[in-house]
Amino acid sequence: MPDRDDLLRVDSTGAVHPLGRAASQQLRAKVGEWRIIASPKELLVARSMTWGDAVLKLAGEIRTPGALSDIVSLAAQSGWRGELIVLEEAGQRSLYFDNGAVIAATTTVLEERLGETLYRFGVITREQLETIVRVTVETGKRLGEVAVESGVVSSEKLYAMMAQQVEEVFFSAIHVSDGAFYFFDRFDEKLLSHRHSLNAGGLLMEAARRMDEMRFFRERVPSDQYIPVPLPSVPPVHRKRPPEDLLGLLEHCDGTRSIADIGRATGRLEFDVTRAVFQLVSSGCVTVVAPRPRGPVAIVDMFNPALLAVHERCDAVGRGSELRDGLSRFATGGGVYDPLFMGAGPLPDGSLKSDRMKRNTAALAGDDPDAWLVGLMSDYVGFALFQAEAILSRDAHASLLAEITERLKPLRALMDGGTQARGDV
Repeated sequence: MPDRDDLLRVDSTGAVHPLGRAASQQLRAKVGEWRIIASPKELLVARSMTWGDAVLKLAGEIRTPGALSDIVSLAAQSGWRGELIVLEEAGQRSLYFDNGAVIAATTTVLEERLGETLYRFGVITREQLETIVRVTVETGKRLGEVAVESGVVSSEKLYAMMAQQVEEVFFSAIHVSDGAFYFFDRFDEKLLSHRHSLNAGGLLMEAARRMDEMRFFRERVPSDQYIPVPLPSVPPVHRKRPPEDLLGLLEHCDGTRSIADIGRATGRLEFDVTRAVFQLVSSGCVTVVAPRPRGPVAIVDMFNPALLAVHERCDAVGRGSELRDGLSRFATGGGVYDPLFMGAGPLPDGSLKSDRMKRNTAALAGDDPDAWLVGLMSDYVGFALFQAEAILSRDAHASLLAEITERLKPLRALMDGGTQARGDV
């Protein structure tokens, strides 16, 4: 039996014993009296005696993306009223149906809550959201109520964004690939702050379209954290002119904003921005680069695997001391490395303490500490590769260089056209 922490054991007396932490946590959250519901021998189903009389109409496991489409379609075509609960590791979502239409949705997934939706669509800033959340904690009022009272969002805009949130929660639920669902034939009206009336069939078609197209887009745009970078160097004769409706979005592709940033700036869906960027990539107007690390800790953590790789390869051929001696002379001769590395290493394996590097960088760097640190670390790793070239065989060094170049691609945006280190890092 696989090693899992969600297993139960029922002994010969009928007592239930959790065998793992996850099972124990789930059972502790369900203290009380339960009624066993008749079920096949392969299943164990029970319901709380303190819960209402809602009927469980459907339940099942989710094993593939889109598996819920048939359930939603059945609810819509049958004109059902009730609550569809969708559970996965990320959290719980509930879709509320009335006469086959989706009228509301709730979620425990942080990124899908109303405040994050307002921020993601550029309706409010992160600072405004933090202020609103603080007031809701102090007053007990709903987030939307506080947002309107503070004048940050109009009631009309809030209502439209709440409908948008329902749609986004719906799409996320449909795309769940590993979880479980339960459909009950009623729900508590008090749980709904507002009602909408969204056509479930139309939402299903849009969810299917997004799923199909996003799989295609992800080949070139892996996530909303990737950054579209304009390609002005491409001669116009070799570049397709983008559609007119993309020209406005192209102006936001400045090489620093991610797809998520552009979505907030333009108030557009991640899916819409991803599709537009994909078209711009296909037209030769932009390329996309991996999200760059921000802050000294993230930057040093990005360089450390490269340093580890160089030291491991040189140690493997018994000449690691030559590498370390050469790097020590390079750091001392560079002047700034001694205070930068103070208390941070290098450690015996060649890596550096990122938390200490953060403190040292704060004391040494100027207006652009990230670019400054990347430049210095790039030179340091570049010299390590330069030293390794004299230690390793030609093939081993070429393999190491290719590996490190690939690892450090996300840092290219921070190079800012600066001098490349020896070893072409």
